[in-house]
Amino acid sequence: MPFSEREHTADVLMHVCGATKKELYEEAARALFSVMFPSSVKEKATIHFTLDEEDGERLLQEFLSEILFYAEVECVALSRAEVTFTASGLSAELFGEPFLREKHAGGTEVKGISLSGMEITRTDEGWCTLVLFDV
Repeated sequence: MPFSEREHTADVLMHVCGATKKELYEEAARALFSVMFPSSVKEKATIHFTLDEEDGERLLQEFLSEILFYAEVECVALSRAEVTFTASGLSAELFGEPFLREKHAGGTEVKGISLSGMEITRTDEGWCTLVLFDV
């Protein structure tokens, strides 16, 4: 299972894994989308961004925070992310559609992405981490 929710007293804690680091980032985005937009989202719009940040937990936190920013500012419901790592960080493309309250309401508002407990580890199966969504 690429991501699964873990018990947490106040926020949403996800255990995320991927066979590659690219998959880990894309699954972390998918976990975020599942919390924010539980209904079906079509891929009618795209958003592209780049991040210059050292590899590691901070890059993953910045990547997910940037997704939150675009979802809010562009008023878009998102369903998928594609990540390409660069020498200085990453390049990402987000896929979704304009947010419609009658279609996309019902999700949980995520206020931020916490670095607390986030530690990217390599296992025999790939890469895993815990991601805490502040709600």
